[in-house]
Amino acid sequence: MKISDLYEQMPNKRRTIKDLSNYVKIKSGNSPNYSLFLGAGASVTSGINSGAQLVEEWRKEIYELLSGTAFTDIKTAKDYLIEKHSTWYEPSHEYSSLFQKKFDLPSQRRRFVEGQVDSKLPSIGYSYMVSLFQSGYIDTVFTTNFDDLINEAFYQFSRERPTLCAHDSSIKGVSVNSSRPKIIKVHGDYLFDSIKSTLNETESLEANTRDKLIEFTKKYGLIFMGYAGNDRSIIDVINYLLRQDEYLGNGIYWCFRKDDEINPDLLKIIKKEKVYFVEIEGFDQALAEMHYHIIGEGLSLEANFKSTKRDTILSSFTTDAFQLASNKYISDDLNQLKTHTNKVDISNLINELSGENYSNSKDFTEVDFRNLLTLDTLLKNKKYEESEKEALKLFATCTFDNMKKAYLSRLIDIYQQQNQYDKALEKMDKILEMDEFSVGNNLRKISLIKTPIYKIEFSASLLEKFKYSSEVRNQYASEALIFLKSKSYNNSIKLEEVIEKLNESIKIDPSLDNRAWNLLRKVMEKMKNIKDGNKDGNKDYKDGIVKIIEKMSEMNPIHISTLNMRMRLYILDVDLDNILSLLEELDSIYLTSSKKKQSELIALMIEINRKLTSFKCRDKALKCSNELMSKYANSFDEPSEAIFFLYKAEHAIVYDRDLEKAKRLIREAINLEDSPEYAQPMLNILLYEKPDEESALLLLEKSKSHVDEYIYQMMKSQLLVDTGKYSEANEAIEKSLVAGLDYENYLISHSFINLREGAYQKALNLIATGIERISVSSGKDALIINRELASKMMKRKVNKVDLQNIYGRDKKGPASIAAHLLLDEEVPARRLMDEVINNDFSYYFTFQKWPVIPDNYLERYDISHASSNIKIA
Repeated sequence: MKISDLYEQMPNKRRTIKDLSNYVKIKSGNSPNYSLFLGAGASVTSGINSGAQLVEEWRKEIYELLSGTAFTDIKTAKDYLIEKHSTWYEPSHEYSSLFQKKFDLPSQRRRFVEGQVDSKLPSIGYSYMVSLFQSGYIDTVFTTNFDDLINEAFYQFSRERPTLCAHDSSIKGVSVNSSRPKIIKVHGDYLFDSIKSTLNETESLEANTRDKLIEFTKKYGLIFMGYAGNDRSIIDVINYLLRQDEYLGNGIYWCFRKDDEINPDLLKIIKKEKVYFVEIEGFDQALAEMHYHIIGEGLSLEANFKSTKRDTILSSFTTDAFQLASNKYISDDLNQLKTHTNKVDISNLINELSGENYSNSKDFTEVDFRNLLTLDTLLKNKKYEESEKEALKLFATCTFDNMKKAYLSRLIDIYQQQNQYDKALEKMDKILEMDEFSVGNNLRKISLIKTPIYKIEFSASLLEKFKYSSEVRNQYASEALIFLKSKSYNNSIKLEEVIEKLNESIKIDPSLDNRAWNLLRKVMEKMKNIKDGNKDGNKDYKDGIVKIIEKMSEMNPIHISTLNMRMRLYILDVDLDNILSLLEELDSIYLTSSKKKQSELIALMIEINRKLTSFKCRDKALKCSNELMSKYANSFDEPSEAIFFLYKAEHAIVYDRDLEKAKRLIREAINLEDSPEYAQPMLNILLYEKPDEESALLLLEKSKSHVDEYIYQMMKSQLLVDTGKYSEANEAIEKSLVAGLDYENYLISHSFINLREGAYQKALNLIATGIERISVSSGKDALIINRELASKMMKRKVNKVDLQNIYGRDKKGPASIAAHLLLDEEVPARRLMDEVINNDFSYYFTFQKWPVIPDNYLERYDISHASSNIKIA
């Protein structure tokens, strides 16, 4: 039966959204009159498949599997299932019976649901709902949905934190009189195996959930949206309540879309007293119209939005994939939102045009602004061909140099995003012809040059041209460090000369914000490595760091750069006492620091804690990690930066052995603005065990325009090899080398791909071409292991001396495990593996990828329980 049939049969039961809004608006004192009850239909415009969509997919799949014939139409499939499989198939409860047939176990169903709902963002309807909560017209929402959209909506659109009850045991303590927003998941949460989704599971509600639904309906009426009434458990409770005079005094309003199918059980309920039906376009449209009639104005989007996921959510609203703007109430608010977005774009554009590249921003007219905004919008939406055509046309008709530079700059962006660096350089040279002595434009040109030798040559040419630019000297040093590691290195760069340029930079700009201080440390570290890590090299390096710290401390001992340098010294020394003392000092400095400085201090504390496991003091590291997250709970509980999600994810793996939680946190972090900064460790987690290819690709796409090309290609190669696409992985690693990947990491990564592919002779040939150029280091140890594994797999003798030398250098680390295994020393290999994994469980997932470690060595580690110790077979 459709809603049009209800009009004929029960016209007295029909109500409009405006009627319903009036009932909600007229409150008794401060308490709301109604609770919301949301079903799967509320999640469709957030990108989650509806029950009907899943039923169609499962019905076809199961019919073809059982009948052995191709699917033709719905009727044939249903008739077959009714006739041949009536023992489990119930056409009146298709979703539940098909779900149970497709997935045998609760854990399988949970994983399926997690894949459906994870990383989905709330649609605009949820923002209207939160606004009604904030205004006191609703304070409780029941839902059969497993997704986290309602809670996410509160996090994004409100300062209030709702009470979330997803377990029957947690529902008992919820007070009907509490004004705090309440979310009650009547069938559980996708995070738990106890979600109720099959026919047997939804036959009855848990006791506390049932009692709480009854308790709330004594005070409130119910508004159902997106819910088809297919759960016997809910229908039984509603029928019970309708028989009691003291319950549902404010009635039930069941919202249907025009084409919704109304099942017989629900039809019986609608016929009862105190129950009415309302026709709606959909969840988002209904909430938008209710909001308009109740609040009397549109959304205050600018006031409510937080920075977390802000751009992603705003973009999803304005993109309007489900064409919600056809609703007049939503249309008004989307126009307001687009205006706000344009204001932000205009503000960013004004800041750009006020910079050093444009001599006089007064030359820009309103038409110029509009043209640039149009180009930026096209570029933002990746309409490269259209934006290039428009930019070239505007450049050709432009007469002012400032505008010409602006259009050329847009063309550079267009070409750079498509990796068309030759075209980008051509336009960059045109800009430099107009403004030869712009430091910013010359530095930008460096970023567009992809051949290492040309990059360092151009950087060197700027030193004399810009004698008093500290940043030119810093960039030269940075490029020199990259060139020293490249395949093209030809002994033309002397580290002493690089240090001299950095000292010049510090003389020009002695502030501790000058990145020359940290570059100086990196150059000294390179000098140590060139000396093959001998005692004199290590001592010189440490003495140099100490002198740098002394100079920096004289200027400001609590500057973040000084504190960072001290951290690096203590980690170099593996000095646990000093590193713990530094953590205490950072806590103290935090109390008297500005908000900006506090943010920097927390980031530094996180970095220190991330490195504590390398000290091989698991208990102390765990205690410090827990104290950090407890002491700065506000930052960790409501994170607005990717580093907090990454740290919690690493903690979940290292200490709790909870990979699923870690991946879930990383998927949340991908949406944040600063996620590209932590792309590599985030990618590592996504690729642990069974690679999450979809999220990894999303992270790579997000990071592409924010990281160096060689880093992007390196990460792409990592994803490709972990998904078995070896030839494509080889292509990506070659592109990374061309784009600037240092030769040492190229050899390690490429030979690793060869080993994973089983191409052992290729690995040997590759390593032989370059291993002698690599100084003694952890990188050279990795190459020796790869070489000896390839030899062993080809039934050749291994180099026993080279492998034994790794023991001393690695000091019982992961490389030593590989060396023991290659020498068939099983007992020390197993013992050391236990120590490494017990100290930092992330190595369990790392070792799964190492071809040198046999699979049976990892079977002894039990990860079925998050808190379990290692189980020795």
